[in-house]
Amino acid sequence: MDAHPPSTLIIATDTAHFNTTPWAAEGYTVLHLPFANARKIENATDDIEPNTKCALLAFGESAFHALSLATSSLPSLTAVIAYYPPMLPSTPRGFHPAVKILIHLPASAPFSCSGRGVKVSVYEGVEAGFAEEADEGGKYDKIAAGLAYSRSLSVLRGTVGPEVDLEGIWSEHMLSEFVEKDVDKTMATMVEEPYVNHIPTCTGGVGYKNLYHFYKHHFIPLIPPSLTIKLVSRTVGSDRVVDEMVLKFRHDTRIDWMLPGVAPTNRLVEIALVSIVCIRGGKLYHEHIYWDQASVLAQVGLLDIKNLPVVGAEGARKVLEEGYVESNRLIPEWDIGS
Repeated sequence: MDAHPPSTLIIATDTAHFNTTPWAAEGYTVLHLPFANARKIENATDDIEPNTKCALLAFGESAFHALSLATSSLPSLTAVIAYYPPMLPSTPRGFHPAVKILIHLPASAPFSCSGRGVKVSVYEGVEAGFAEEADEGGKYDKIAAGLAYSRSLSVLRGTVGPEVDLEGIWSEHMLSEFVEKDVDKTMATMVEEPYVNHIPTCTGGVGYKNLYHFYKHHFIPLIPPSLTIKLVSRTVGSDRVVDEMVLKFRHDTRIDWMLPGVAPTNRLVEIALVSIVCIRGGKLYHEHIYWDQASVLAQVGLLDIKNLPVVGAEGARKVLEEGYVESNRLIPEWDIGS
């Protein structure tokens, strides 16, 4: 996090309870307004200290009131993030250009919005209330809520801050895990209850206890001595780091996360791998890791790919050099002529 004083995030809801902890962990001074009406929200913004940046995060009816406030200039207000307002304020002037607007809407909403400085994110298959865990109507949707959280955080980072070095946080984790091979230091870079999922094999762990055991007994001590990791590309978002990598190693030790239950074959493996790391409050929240398991099985001699649309090491090599092998070799009818 940067060294500037924390910005104020006002969270306005139609309910009594709201979990503000995740937002406080992101570096904001959080003020929760339960059962918020227009007067409450306006008074809260008026009370912000001079020269303090402020943003509004509002839900339901409160979101309508927050958007109404954004039609005029307020010295400290830089962003309004509105979750499923039942309607939009009717004003010929639109929203004030100094205020960034993000509106989260279920696809079933009977209206949308456009304009300079206004962004609308639409969510399929959910109803109003999808982003509130305490919603008593059972409308909470974890996936949609997570998407909305990331998008909201992106707007906040760009308006009220703070700046967060996600690459630095991820690099510290990788150093502890692969170089120092220290389980305790690795876990210290993560939230209290993290999870890691290696998608093709469903290995990893959910929660501190399971993940600690996995790292201590099934991952860190079994990292192949020959392992090399080449970073091909990196994408950094508001709360995620996505790495595209090529791993190369000799399968001369157990690799429980990639080849669980398979005895060492002493074969070389080259595989492209994608890691998607979510960072919350300056620590790793979860990691999803993807690779082509059929290619791995082929390279260690467990899968005959003679009559299958599967490639071996050439798949990873083509990531590093696009012309390494000809494209579309597995398509029998592929012929573009001379």
